[in-house]
Amino acid sequence: MPVITKVLSKQGTNKDRVYVYIDGKFCTSIRERTWIGMHLAVGSSISCEELKIFEQNFWKKLYGVDSWQREKIRINRVINWFAKYIPQVEVMPVGLGTDRNDYLENVHSEEKGEPDLSIRLHSSEIEIIALEVSGTEKMQGNDYWIRKDKIDYIQNHPERDLWVVLHYKLPKEKFIWLKFIPEKSYQTTVINIKGADEYYVILTNDAEEIKLSDYFRKYILAKIKES
Repeated sequence: MPVITKVLSKQGTNKDRVYVYIDGKFCTSIRERTWIGMHLAVGSSISCEELKIFEQNFWKKLYGVDSWQREKIRINRVINWFAKYIPQVEVMPVGLGTDRNDYLENVHSEEKGEPDLSIRLHSSEIEIIALEVSGTEKMQGNDYWIRKDKIDYIQNHPERDLWVVLHYKLPKEKFIWLKFIPEKSYQTTVINIKGADEYYVILTNDAEEIKLSDYFRKYILAKIKES
């Protein structure tokens, strides 16, 4: 059985990755936070192909099918919100799997943090904004957690008008719309989830990025007039 024979970290400019060797040969590099959660080490029995598949599906397996189904519910609630309050637009699912009800394994977005929805004029390819959907079933506390990769995607694509919406079902349904600033440097907090480290940006209610539904609706209506 193949075994991991060497693990190197902080190589060159990729200081957030580890480099894994199996039976003395380089196999692949893995994000350090993912590697920590995989609970592997020198001497662990695994083939190179198995390791790559393990890494590709690690976060999906960690959060599980139930998490995927809850995400689908959030996306549908956001689509319904637009149908009720801004019927002038069409909401197109564009994120990987957002138009499907089944769980996709071994399939991944081309770029981490890609938005879930494209908001367009009816029967048009003109995108007004793109929207990433996140949140939790029940809101805990008074702050808002957003994965750093979602903000990274926004900052790497200044040519698009990109937003994030947080949806909470309990204790009362709530939508929080977030407009991140492309040139701003956001401080991250490491949160350990089920044994793996995730990087989050935490916002409080006074953050300038937070917009309420009335503001967001007026913003979209203004963009429709400009189109």
